[in-house]
Amino acid sequence: MRRVPRVVGGSLLACALAHPLLADEPALSGSPDPAGETPPRLVSGPPPAPEWRTLGLMRIRDMTPFGLGRLDMLPAHAVTATPRTFAFELNASYQNTWALSDNVRDYLEERGTRRGPLDEAAIADLLALPGDAYLVDGEFAVVDLTLHYRATRHVGLYATVPWFDFDGGFLDGVIESFHEEAGFSSAGREHVPRDRFFALADLSRTRVVVDGPPSGGLGDPVLGIRYSLASQPRRLNLILEGAVKVSLFDRERFIATGRDDYGLQVSLQRFLRRNAFYLTAAGVYYKAPYPGLASDGWIPTVIAGWETKLTRNTNVILQAYASRSSVQRSELDELTATKIQATLGLQRAYRGYILRFGVTENLANYDNTPDIGFNLSLGRVLFGR
Repeated sequence: MRRVPRVVGGSLLACALAHPLLADEPALSGSPDPAGETPPRLVSGPPPAPEWRTLGLMRIRDMTPFGLGRLDMLPAHAVTATPRTFAFELNASYQNTWALSDNVRDYLEERGTRRGPLDEAAIADLLALPGDAYLVDGEFAVVDLTLHYRATRHVGLYATVPWFDFDGGFLDGVIESFHEEAGFSSAGREHVPRDRFFALADLSRTRVVVDGPPSGGLGDPVLGIRYSLASQPRRLNLILEGAVKVSLFDRERFIATGRDDYGLQVSLQRFLRRNAFYLTAAGVYYKAPYPGLASDGWIPTVIAGWETKLTRNTNVILQAYASRSSVQRSELDELTATKIQATLGLQRAYRGYILRFGVTENLANYDNTPDIGFNLSLGRVLFGR
């Protein structure tokens, strides 16, 4: 039974590649024949205007504290472009996390201090709790800048550079007020100060304490290649992708793992008159930075989505996400359980730009994923169309 409802967010833009060029279609015209009738003949004419513009799944990355620095294969977009087209994509994700184990929740309730800071004595008590324990309270921001290049009608290349930032945030009061008005439990939020960053993990052979927001900065870049079976899909498309996260930085909490990751992804896209359906399956070979939390291995992810037309250039997208947790060595079942989320978003193509906004809701295993987050994306063709 759900202990704390989550209003979670994620927003991402599909890459801003230009509107697909449709192949010329024959049109009918004619001139009178001796009988006074006009026999039809085929002539080349401008292509008919499309009924709507599909954009595809929202490109939302893993925002969990333990998986933030790993490679995450973003869902394939559904925008086509001509060869030798460059485009940029800017994805900004911001989320609030309040996640804790049952023994930490029990300790905070027994301590009974309202808005009491977690001082050295409290930290020592938490680390002395029997069994595994963790508490993450803070807000995380990631900005991904991606450059796309359409090399041929079927092959595209991309490079992504992430920027990370951390803060105590500003959403704690909003979330607590919503829980109070809706009659839901606050899950112990009232026992710690609002808008303060704190993280503690005492899991297996790994112990981490972060009192205050850590320094942000650049993360490891990602290089990828994408093959589209149809260059200008009308009804159906299959997309294959491969990517590598290149380790340029030493291991750093929440930002870099200090090791390379590799990923593969296959996406199926089905387009109808007013709707589109998407299914994406990905696998990332994750080299765990903390052997006490997990061993090296594959992290599978599945995303399914439905996009529907509001206007010719505005769509609604609803998608569901399931992925294995990057923590696999812990006695806490919910921390190692599969992450399951749903995202509702609005997408619009406007004067050469592609804009996206989305909100993500946690559907299960509420203590291993963010509470609330928002994603905003902007894309634009630089050269080409």
